[in-house]
Amino acid sequence: MMASTEAHGSYVGRVELVGKASLKIDRTTAEDQGRYVLQLIGQGIGTEEGFVELNVMVPPKIAVGPSDPVMAASGRSATLTCSVTEAKPNITSLHWEKDGALIDSSRLVTKYSGGNLQSTNLVIHFVTRGDAGVYKCIADHVVRRASAALAVRVLYPATILSISDSQTVSVSDRVTLQCVAEGNPPPNITWTRNGVRLRGTTKSVSRDVRAESVVLDDVTVNASGIYACTAANSVGKSDLKSVEVIVQGSQSWLDDSSIAILVGAIAGGLWLAICIGLAVYFVRRRRSRQDKKRFAFYYNMGRKQPDGTDGKTGEETLEVTRHPHLKLPAKPVAGAPTYGGIDTMRRTKGKVRRYGLVLYTYHPQEDNELYLEIDDVIEVLEGEDGGWCLGYLRGRIGLFPSNYVKFLSASQVSASKLRELYDSSDPNRRSGKSSV
Repeated sequence: MMASTEAHGSYVGRVELVGKASLKIDRTTAEDQGRYVLQLIGQGIGTEEGFVELNVMVPPKIAVGPSDPVMAASGRSATLTCSVTEAKPNITSLHWEKDGALIDSSRLVTKYSGGNLQSTNLVIHFVTRGDAGVYKCIADHVVRRASAALAVRVLYPATILSISDSQTVSVSDRVTLQCVAEGNPPPNITWTRNGVRLRGTTKSVSRDVRAESVVLDDVTVNASGIYACTAANSVGKSDLKSVEVIVQGSQSWLDDSSIAILVGAIAGGLWLAICIGLAVYFVRRRRSRQDKKRFAFYYNMGRKQPDGTDGKTGEETLEVTRHPHLKLPAKPVAGAPTYGGIDTMRRTKGKVRRYGLVLYTYHPQEDNELYLEIDDVIEVLEGEDGGWCLGYLRGRIGLFPSNYVKFLSASQVSASKLRELYDSSDPNRRSGKSSV
C-alpha cells in the first residue's frame, strides 16, 4: 500500500496527512467545501475508495449605509440600509440597536418600520434631534453574531440659546455682548446695529454650539440703541433676538442721521402746512372781494333812498332749502346799511319779486345783518345761489344767510305775510305769526 502526501494549489501549506489515512485542513475557507475521496491501493487487492462531504459554515458579512454618518433632516424620514452577504448557512435573525438599546419596530410602528429578518432596512419616521446617535445592524448566525454600525446626525435650524441682558452703562465704559446659539450645521452668528454688521469674535462651544461676542470699548452716548443677534444655517429659518444698551447721559437712542431725518421731516411738514394755509387765505380773500363788488351797488342805494313799497307780486322763482347746521358763509361786505334804496333796486333789477321763508332764528353778529325769526318772510333783493343774500325785512335792508331760509315765489306768500313784511315797526315787537 502506498501513501501520497503531496499538496497542490490552494492546499499547499494548509493540509497534512495525519496517521495512515487522516487529512487535516488548516485555515478552512468556503472554497474548501465539497466531497473528499480517500483511495486505498494495495497489491493483490486493487483500489478501494471512500467518500466524505465537507460543509464549511461561513459567518455573515454586514454592511450598513447609505453613508457614515447619515445626515437626517429634522421633521423628515430617514432610511438606514443593512445588507447581509456570504452567510453559510443563512442567518437566523436580524435586528437594530440605537446606542446599545434594542429597537423593536413591531411595537413602535409610528416611529420605526423594517429592521428585521424580512426587511433589513430600518426607516425612522418624523426625525427629531433625539434620533441622533449610533445605530447598529446585528445578524445572528450559527458560527457567530455579526454586526455593523453607523452614526446618525440630525440637521436642525439654528436657535439662540442665550443672549446678554440689556445694560445701562456710563460714558467710557466697556460693554461686552454675547450670543450663544446651536444648530446642525453649526450656526453662523452675527451682531448688527441699525442694520450695520458689527465685528465680533466666534467661539466653538461644542460640535453644534457657537458663541459670538462683541466688545464695545470706551462707549459714547451715540452707542445707545438696540443690538440684534441673528443665528442662521442652511436648515429652516433664522433666529433673532435683541438687547438694548443705554449709555447714561444720552437724551435719545436716535443717532445723528436719524435726528437729521426727523428734523427735516418736521420742517418739510411745517412748510407744507404754511403753503396750504396761504393758499386758502388768498382764495377766500379773492372771493370776498368778488362778493363786495357784487353787492356794492345795492349798499350804496340803500344809503340814499327812504323805504317804500309797491304792491307788485311776481311769478315763481327757484325754491331752495338749506340745512341749519352748516357753517355761516363768508361775509360779502361790512358796514351797517340804511333803510333807503329798495324801490331803486327793484326798478334796476327789473325782475319779479322773490321771497324767503325763515326756517331758523338768526341773531345778527354785525350791523349790516338782518334779525330773523321763524316764519318771517324776507323780500330777496340779491342772492339765492348760496352764501349770503341781500334782503328787505320790516323797513331794513341787510344781509342774511341763505341756508336759514326757504326761497318762495310771490304766489306762494299770503297777503298777511306781505303786510307784515312791509311793516316798519320794531322787529322785536312781533304780535303773531300767520301761515304762509
